[in-house]
Amino acid sequence: MTRPPSTGWRWMRSRAAVWSALAVSLLTAGALSAGATATTAASSTPLPPIDTSQHFRVMPLGDSITVGVGSSTGDGYRTPLAQYMVPVEQLYTAQWVGSQTSGSQSDPYNEGHSGWTIADLTTGIDAWMAASQPDLVLLEAGVNDARAGVDAPTMAARMQALLGRILADSPTARVIVGDIVPPWYGTQQDVASVAVQQYDALLPQVVAAAGPRVTLARMSAAVTSSQLGDGLHPNDAGYWAMAWTWWRCMAPLLSADSVTRSGENPLPVPVPQTTLCPT
Repeated sequence: MTRPPSTGWRWMRSRAAVWSALAVSLLTAGALSAGATATTAASSTPLPPIDTSQHFRVMPLGDSITVGVGSSTGDGYRTPLAQYMVPVEQLYTAQWVGSQTSGSQSDPYNEGHSGWTIADLTTGIDAWMAASQPDLVLLEAGVNDARAGVDAPTMAARMQALLGRILADSPTARVIVGDIVPPWYGTQQDVASVAVQQYDALLPQVVAAAGPRVTLARMSAAVTSSQLGDGLHPNDAGYWAMAWTWWRCMAPLLSADSVTRSGENPLPVPVPQTTLCPT
């Protein structure tokens, strides 16, 4: 069941196929670029910080990675992300929201659905948004599309549709979209891994076309293939890297100084803010 918004706690995927997909990707990129141009003027004016004076409802949205599969606690990135938020907890009252529960936290709510594709998530998003009324959506999805043989342009179009629904459902909600760490099944030329890499290349244009309320988090710049315990899901170290990336990309949306009190960087090799959060 979905917890009512009023309750909460403080916290803190053969060469010919590849070239064919690339050709279609270029066509899709052109279409997305045209859409992004239309939002340039609006994006040039920074939005004010999220109003957290009454509440700060965060919806983790996605597939089994959002559930937390592969982590020792079942919480995935949610527990370390909550810890990163501790230094600025005085700015807001925060809570996870969603119709699902997983992990060991006292606040276990999320909208993670194991095995679901981007299109699957789109079928439920209107009801979830209405029930949970999130202020911020952390969206990480697409690897199941790639594993099912969906090509990168179709994945991008699906994400564009999902973002459109989220923004239509809420006039104020902000969205951070995480790109995908390519699944590691012994070779980065695995079909799903290739599709993911192509999708990740298109995602910045999808995000730009969605407008200023949507930003990008480069999970692929933070989580390494060695941190995918089963070749797909992060291990604890990988989830910490995800949490750090979410935090670095969400902190500027909260207040002007949140990013300066950011906690300990868990990445073995530091990655610049502009690489992790390019939009």
